[in-house]
This record gives sequence, structure tokens and C-alpha cells, in this order.
Amino acid sequence: MSRFEPQIQVEGLGFSYEEGAIFKDLSFSVLKNQSLLLLGPSGSGKSTLAYCLNKLYPEAVDGELVGSITFEGRNLDEFKQGELNQKIGIVFQDPESQFCMLTVEEEVAFGLENFHVPRAEMEAKINHALKLVGLQAEKKTMIHTLSGGQKQKLALACVLALEPEVIILDEPTANLDPQSSSDLVETIARLKKERPFTLIVVEHKLDDWVELIDRCLVFDSNASILFDGSSEQCFGEFAPFLKKEGIWLPKVVEAALTAKDAGVYKGEKPPLRNHELLSGLEDPDAFFKKDTKTRSKSKPILEASGLYARGHLKNVSLTIQKGELTALVGANGSGKTTLSKCLAGLIPLTQGEIHFLGVPLSKWKEKDLFQLLGYVFQNPEHQFITDSVYEEIAFGLEHKSTALAILEKIGLKKHANAHPFSLSQGQKRRLSVATMLVHDQELLILDEPTFGQDANTAYEIMRVLDEKQGAVLMITHDMELVDQYADTIHVLDEGELIFSGTPESLWEKHEVVDRARLKLPFRKQLLNEIVRREIHVAQ
Repeated sequence: MSRFEPQIQVEGLGFSYEEGAIFKDLSFSVLKNQSLLLLGPSGSGKSTLAYCLNKLYPEAVDGELVGSITFEGRNLDEFKQGELNQKIGIVFQDPESQFCMLTVEEEVAFGLENFHVPRAEMEAKINHALKLVGLQAEKKTMIHTLSGGQKQKLALACVLALEPEVIILDEPTANLDPQSSSDLVETIARLKKERPFTLIVVEHKLDDWVELIDRCLVFDSNASILFDGSSEQCFGEFAPFLKKEGIWLPKVVEAALTAKDAGVYKGEKPPLRNHELLSGLEDPDAFFKKDTKTRSKSKPILEASGLYARGHLKNVSLTIQKGELTALVGANGSGKTTLSKCLAGLIPLTQGEIHFLGVPLSKWKEKDLFQLLGYVFQNPEHQFITDSVYEEIAFGLEHKSTALAILEKIGLKKHANAHPFSLSQGQKRRLSVATMLVHDQELLILDEPTFGQDANTAYEIMRVLDEKQGAVLMITHDMELVDQYADTIHVLDEGELIFSGTPESLWEKHEVVDRARLKLPFRKQLLNEIVRREIHVAQ
């Protein structure tokens, strides 16, 4: 096949469920070894399209596909069952949905066995795939004990082991800590140089991908193609249109647009590199200086002391103040979700005490506790209890009429009659957060509340959380959210609390940032770069 001939050809493609079309009449092609980024608002059909490209849809769901998809000149219907999956590998948004074995090693081996890889070759392929994603030490580990980020890495290892011609990644960094996200992109870039393959990425966090991607395909909220072209053009002259549509931008591009609106950026179009942004700003120091906000301090709403649990927590003590937004951060597998579930009374402690509103957590009746303390799970499907999006919001509300108003606010009104499980992953996350926000709990604990959200919906979620009268504890890998919204931040590493304080004080603790595999927020990175430049000039 010539490198100028389409490897994948999509003609007049449409996909729909009973409740309506996801997208209609899509036509585009993908060249061999191209790196394509699929962008669009949450719910615009990106994941559905990805699943259609390797024939998972409509075979795995009750949906209708029209139009055609060809791979290397053959219609997808011409491929035998399983044949296409070896050529086009996909890593799902929810990695747990593609596991079927008990241990890490067995899961990687399962795919190899399905494609009749000789036993003599299997061990080396398993070890190589696990090494690529940094899971060598977890080879014999039970999958259910892995963190969300580790499961994401395992899903990628299973695909890499088969050495497919096309790899589709559906939000591959959503559950990864900041450093692991960068490591993953570096791994993909290295693999493409060693053994070229076609890459299709559905992603919201773009900064690490910009240098690797050579083409962007952008959907609007109606699942129509808004833009198809180079990444330079997409994030350059087309960037204002993406921002209007609520699509995430690389942070350097977003900063340039904000500065241009404020009249302090001299460049003609948004830059893709930090040094270009700094050279175009009139007063970088003033632009990146953070406005400090102060909230009136109140009494503690939750106090935890000396917590040990499941071998994941080691003598953790912390306090959550009423009226504060508190962030819990750390590397994948550091114990964040375990700690949050202990604080909510969802899993037992082996040692330690938790007081909520001055009463030991163990003394609370479950019904009374969860009227005052809400928990949003990492996997939103774990908390859905009804058969429609509307009923999910209306459940427990005295005034049912407010449910539609809430759905409109979070952009789900047109899905009111849909089953929650039929929503996209980002829409499910939005619904799971909204089901808790409608109740006026004293404390709300959220595990990755902005996972899978476009820029507009992430902003709306954080705005509501920021204005909440009670207290909020959120687990997040997004240091931009921490920098912008958090009053207090707690950092976990291997079950130990290694830092508690303000975000601004954390950014100066470089040893803590490095140990917890965090990254400084973009604003702080740029300020540090300015300081380094000034020192260099002075010398």
C-alpha cells in the first residue's frame, strides 16, 4: 500500500440507537502511519466512531450502522470474526470493560492465545508489553487490586502485545497521574519510531500529544465534522472556533487566546510552544500571577486521625473544613480512592478514627449519613439506580420539576428519557456528579469529577462545586483545577500523607511534586521559565 493511499476510508457513515442518531453522514480517510487526534465536545460521538472503526459497533450493541468503512481496501464486513481486532487494536475509555482474566499476566496472555501465538514466544511478548507501560512489577498481581491508572496501562499492554497496524486510544490518560500521562505519550512516540503504525487518539488533555499529532479531526456538538486538517492550523488560526465550541485546547494556546482578549498578547495567531507565548506577552509576570482568594474559615466538618486500611493507608490524619474545596492528589496506586471511601464509610478501617460533624463515623446510621455525605464514584455506573436520566436526577427530590432544569444546566436535557448506561462516558460522569449536587449535603466527595468532560462542562461542574456551601473533597490528576479552585491540597504517596497545605505552597515543594509524580500547573511552569531566563541573562 502506498503511504498516500487511505488505510481507512469512511463514506457516509451514520450510527443510531432507538432514541436517535449519534452521528450522520461522516466521510473522511486516514492514511497509513498517520497520527490523528479526534476532538469534540463530550457526547459528540467520538468514542462511538472509534468503536465502529474496528467493528465493535454495531456488533456489541443494539444500534444501526449505515454507510461504509473499509480497511486497506476491504469492507469491514469481509473480515472474519476477530481478524480485524488483531489489525486494529483499541484501548477503551473504561479499561475494566475489556478484562476477562484474573491476573495481569493472564490478561496479556489471553489476547495472544486468541491469535495463536506460539507458547515459546508468548513469555517474551508479555514481558515486553508490560515493560513498555511500566507494569513489570505487577505481572502476577490480581487485576481487581490495581488502581484505575494501572488498569489503563494494562489495557494498553494487551493491545501492544499484538503489534497491530492501527492503535485507537480512547482517552488513554484520563485515569493517569500527570507524570504517567507524559510517560505514556513518550512510549507511544517511541513505539511509532521503532515500528510505525497508524494512531487514532480520542483525548481531552492535549499538551503532551501536540508534538506527536499531525492531523486533527474535530466534531461539533451535533457530531458533524467542524475541522479536518493539520494540528498547526487547528490550534493556530482555528483555535478561537474550538474554544467557542467548548473543546479543550493546549494550555499554551488557551493562555494566548486569553491574553489576546485582554490586549496583552502581540502575536498574530496562538503559539504551540511556551517560548513563543512568552516572547509575545507584554508583561508575562503580571499575566501569570495568581489572584489569591480567601474564604472565611469555619469549624472542621470531618476529622480523621491515624487511619490504616487494607494495607493501602499508613497513619493518615487530615481535617476537612466547612466551606472549603479540598483536593486529594497522588500517583496512580497511592491510595487516593481507598482513603476517600474510608472517609465516606464505604470500606472499613483496620485502625484509626473518623469524626463527621463531631460524631464518630461508626455511630452514624447509614441512611442518616448519606443524607449529609455524598460520594461520586470513579466509575459512574456504580451509582446509577434507575432506568432513565430524568429519573436518576429526580430520585429523592421533593420537587420533581427541578430535575429538568438541572438536566438543562448540565447539557443532558435531550437525553432525559435515555437509559443512563446508553450515555457516553463523559455524559455518565456529568450525570453522576449532578445526582449528588441536587442534594444539599454537608460534605461531597468526588473521585475525578471532571473525567471525560469538554472544557465548558468541566468549567460548569467546577463552578458549582466552588460555590457549594458545605465542603467538597475531590480526587483529581488535574493540577490546573487544583491551582485554580482548591483551598487545601493533600498529597498521598504509597498510602502515606506526605503533604497538606495550600496549592501555592505545594508548588514550591519540588521534592514532593516529583515523588508524587505530579506536574506543576502551566501558570507556575511559565513563571519558573521566566525566572530561569532572568538568571541566565544576569549571568
